[in-house]
Amino acid sequence: MILNKNKLLAVLVNYGDEQLNYLAEVVSGLKSFKHYDVTVIVQSNITLNIEGIDTVNVITLEDYQLLPLTCRKVIWDNRDDYDVFLFGENDHLFLESHIDKHLEYEKILPENRITGLIQFEENEKGRYYPGYHHHYDWKYNTVEEYNGLKFAHFSNTHQATFILSKAQLHKIGERFNFNNLVKDPSLSFMDKVLNKLKKVMQKPLKHPNTYSVKCKVNTDVYDYGGMKKLICISEFEDNLIHHLPNIYIDGLKGRNKFRSHEDRMSNALKKLLN
Repeated sequence: MILNKNKLLAVLVNYGDEQLNYLAEVVSGLKSFKHYDVTVIVQSNITLNIEGIDTVNVITLEDYQLLPLTCRKVIWDNRDDYDVFLFGENDHLFLESHIDKHLEYEKILPENRITGLIQFEENEKGRYYPGYHHHYDWKYNTVEEYNGLKFAHFSNTHQATFILSKAQLHKIGERFNFNNLVKDPSLSFMDKVLNKLKKVMQKPLKHPNTYSVKCKVNTDVYDYGGMKKLICISEFEDNLIHHLPNIYIDGLKGRNKFRSHEDRMSNALKKLLN
């Protein structure tokens, strides 16, 4: 019998009924944790009847791109009532080891460092890393070692999830309003530059390093929380989170297949570790 379990609040976002099978799997996984007392709250635009969910908040919004942001408000409102907090989309499978490792790393890393996860998909042909695309890559000069473990920074801070201890949540809350999205400070200047280029080139341009509203629900934490995001590369397998639909690796629903294949990641890790 384990006494004094850490209290964990998991706040998930769900839109529509298309991925309820994944949501059920994610909730079941969370409720199977042995060393944590897990409470699951789901922010959804529809009513749900899934075993294991403690509270469903049905939200009505004009812009449902902001539905994930309501999860941050729930977490902030409960910031003093739990030991560990996590946010996730309805199709990312949390493992108990993700929480264990996050808390383990927190103890050995400097206060201005925080660890995260790398998304993956897989099928019979192998593994795929959706976040490893376009200009995103490892920063090969960022390898740091603590207690014999090696960590490095991956430039794509999006992972559709986050895990925070109470101390980390409070620290981030001192840096920005956790209930609101952070306005990227470089955008006003970039907007002016891109608008001029649009006129010259007569075609739309995108910001090179910005995230969508939905993505910013988690990237704000890593980009503006005052802590540099690191991935433990010497225990890489322990820091992967499965994107259950496998839509990128299988090219489903018109999703483009990026340069995210397993061999690219393997070669990068060899370079980092050496």
